[in-house]
Amino acid sequence: MKAKLCLHGVDVKHQAQLLGLVKKELRAFSVVYKVKERYFDSNDMYKCRVARFTPKQEEGWLRVCCVWGVLLVSDKPVNVADIVFEYESGTEAENRVATMVTSILQGKLHFVLDEPDLSRRIALVRGSYFLDKLHHYDESTAMTALRCHLPWHLYVINKLWEQLLLSGGGQRQLWRQLRVKLRRLRSVLSLVKPLFPESARWQRSLKELAAALSAVREYDVLLQTCARLRVSQQSGVRATLPVQQQGAGPCELVQSTLLAPPEAVPNLQHLLAGLRQQAQARALEQLKLRDITLELAQMYIALYSFANRPCNIGLRDFFVERLGKWAGKLQVLPQVHPDLQDMEQLHQVRIKLKRFRYGLQSVPEVGASPQLLRSLKYLQDLLGVVHDDYVNEQYLAQLVAAHPELPELRYEVAMLRGYEQARADVAMEQLTNQWQDFARLLSEWMEGLE
Repeated sequence: MKAKLCLHGVDVKHQAQLLGLVKKELRAFSVVYKVKERYFDSNDMYKCRVARFTPKQEEGWLRVCCVWGVLLVSDKPVNVADIVFEYESGTEAENRVATMVTSILQGKLHFVLDEPDLSRRIALVRGSYFLDKLHHYDESTAMTALRCHLPWHLYVINKLWEQLLLSGGGQRQLWRQLRVKLRRLRSVLSLVKPLFPESARWQRSLKELAAALSAVREYDVLLQTCARLRVSQQSGVRATLPVQQQGAGPCELVQSTLLAPPEAVPNLQHLLAGLRQQAQARALEQLKLRDITLELAQMYIALYSFANRPCNIGLRDFFVERLGKWAGKLQVLPQVHPDLQDMEQLHQVRIKLKRFRYGLQSVPEVGASPQLLRSLKYLQDLLGVVHDDYVNEQYLAQLVAAHPELPELRYEVAMLRGYEQARADVAMEQLTNQWQDFARLLSEWMEGLE
């Protein structure tokens, strides 16, 4: 099967840089130059100069293209500075591509993975990237999941890494977005594990990348809570937490009011902000874009290599079988983890719910009602409030013990703990009713699959 891998140059200034890299990697080649352009009804367009290299004396079918130009998406220009590898997966050409990608990424220029088809790239930027419109989409084989459902996650994640690392940390929301996208990709990898035996290796790699972000994100969560306290104190309003009203549907939420503390926590905020900056500096020192792009490129090549293998089950049937098994395990979770006071058990329940929700959202072939997805999200959020309270209680106690020179810190931490505990108590009160609503919606969804 023919495959394409695209390295987009983030800081490439002119096409000659791309040409030089390709010529350095190829032993002997012929080259053809041409211009590609296309206009769309939405006034989007692309226009590029393409240099197509065909290597001589290579084993297996292989071409390398340097693409230089511009996309116009929603009246905004987007640079195109790509090296696109077109090759026959599962042949010696695949190994050759892996070697060239490694060599290029070891240079001074920065690259990220991107959609090689420029029309599809425009759709990705616009948020209209439909999997069933992809060239390799084939509903008769589950292997379509490897070549259609997974690669676009790699593009999005690699772009977020670019924004985070090349901006020196960027906005705080980038740290959260990356963690969410990494979890989503890990969920899809778990879903396709029977098709992709090497998924365990990439699961470990992605988990390590997420762990590098975790310390910064934990400080951000605490700082957000401090900010809510400050706003409540300044405005004189009560803090709120969404709860499930008795007898209401899973998405009919009301607001339960919690008394806001009488004053803010300046010492705690200042201390947490400093610790967050230290954690961010450590993470940015540890993480390098070229290493991350190489890891994701290797995963991309492996996905297409396995996608060549024969498979006797259709795409939707495979997803129904896998998600059906996950749903069956969710139904018995109250029996497997019956102790609602055991925070570790509740955390395991939350992880399984999150994995199931991300899997459902990533598979359009298996429809899930908006009510089920909202119920899943709300249940996950309730468990998140409880878990954050449990983790933060231990961390804040250690923080107070480590800073005896700040006597006010003990009072501020007690204030924050009281606020978080109130939120956690409300969340715990809602768990039983919310789980019942979720279990009913899940059973209806499973019946619809039969």
